Amino acid sequence: MSPDDPMDHVRRRVLNMSPEEVSAALEQISALGTGEQFDFRPVRNRAVELPAPPSTPQSLTVRVAVDHTTPLVWRRLVVRGDVTLDAFHEVIQRSLGWQGHHLHRFWAPTDEGRTRGAHFETEADLAEGEEGTPEAEVRLDQLLREPGDQVAYTYDFGDGWDHTVDLETTGPLDRDAPRARCLAGERAGPLEDSGGPPGHQELVEAFASDPALSSLREEVREWLPTGWDPGHLDLDQVNTALSLVGATADEIFATCAGGHPPPEALGPLLEIAPPDVVIEIAAMCRDAATTELDLDADDLAQLARPYRFLVDLAGADGIPLTSAGWMKPAVVEQIFTGLRIGERWIGKGNREDLTPPVAELRALAVDLALLRKHKGRLLRTQAAARRSTDREFVGLIAGALLRHRNPWVQSARALFALCTASRGRQAGEWADTVADLMTRSGLGTGAFGMDRWDVLDLVDPTKAVLHPSGTPCLPPHPREDQHAVALAVFALWPARLSELGAQ
Repeated sequence: MSPDDPMDHVRRRVLNMSPEEVSAALEQISALGTGEQFDFRPVRNRAVELPAPPSTPQSLTVRVAVDHTTPLVWRRLVVRGDVTLDAFHEVIQRSLGWQGHHLHRFWAPTDEGRTRGAHFETEADLAEGEEGTPEAEVRLDQLLREPGDQVAYTYDFGDGWDHTVDLETTGPLDRDAPRARCLAGERAGPLEDSGGPPGHQELVEAFASDPALSSLREEVREWLPTGWDPGHLDLDQVNTALSLVGATADEIFATCAGGHPPPEALGPLLEIAPPDVVIEIAAMCRDAATTELDLDADDLAQLARPYRFLVDLAGADGIPLTSAGWMKPAVVEQIFTGLRIGERWIGKGNREDLTPPVAELRALAVDLALLRKHKGRLLRTQAAARRSTDREFVGLIAGALLRHRNPWVQSARALFALCTASRGRQAGEWADTVADLMTRSGLGTGAFGMDRWDVLDLVDPTKAVLHPSGTPCLPPHPREDQHAVALAVFALWPARLSELGAQ
């Protein structure tokens, strides 16, 4: 459900009704079929009378549990008593890994039930003209005063994630204390849009019986985050997220990336990404930016060789094409032999339409702006003609690796390169991570966000260059991972190529 879901208004009204009011409303709806008058009037929220805040703010130790999860998902937090409920909402979100895509509500403690009666108004409620007590004007220590006090919190009215917040202890508050920190907890937070407690329970039970999740439908397995483990909780990661409540995206990135600048190609994505995604990307950038690059002249030659081969073959006059647009047989055979493609491909290697490795290499050279088609010939570009060393060619290839006029395609390619650089190896499976991060940022190619197969299409040239042995273009190489990592780093941060000196 999104904030502009037309049914969300109805859900909020129903959640605010007592059982008697729901029964009366159903009777009136039934009356529509009998011709009787329908007079359903929505229940209005009411202001909540609260005690004044304590004269001296305190530190509150609370236990936040996600109701109806088995085994129970919970966090023990030390929270400033003077935080307002809108800020405490962010604390709950960060501590459990929620992504903030849906509406929420804090319920006033009443005798009508934990999630009945009056509630505190969110910004979304107020924007719709609803009345009541704004959550931004209520401090947590006005609700939780004595150990044993409780407050109920609901997130995502569609999935219906109810939470119970129990006050365990109170204590003196250090003036410089953070908003919140996590002392303990159990299990990872439920996944966003997983279908509420029943859907979460199905995933947990499937993982318990088979961590490979082979019993789940393929589309469900593809939807799950890479490496998902419902039992894993990283307290350091939770506390990092809590420390950044209220911070801007730039502040979050600067903190989590260790001072390393974000790649320019990721700028558009970072502008729309939620805090949890910014944190993940920043951590990956920190790891990638600190990677030591161990390349010598032979490594640079290996990286540049297939592309230089085509550019040198084109020379000043270009490579002539047939009327059908293919390279002529003699040229194809020259490439096939010169790059030793015959060692891993069948056939004579003298027709481009029957020799995919040659056709794919040509396509990559065009994608990388090394060659261009003009008047029946493949001409080297001006940029390629100006390069004369392997190092210069590697810089040119890296500079074109992420380039695309569509900023989201560019972001997908940059994320794929970032996965390669931060994890120290090239792999097609990084498409799953890219799909997950882009989906959580609100982007999608379908109803469920970014599909991994669509991501693979978007990053295809980048993947082919970083993962050459995954295509028939180039042979495997013992230092293939080091080459892929270095090229990815150069694509993300071009200035790092200068670390190689004048090779």
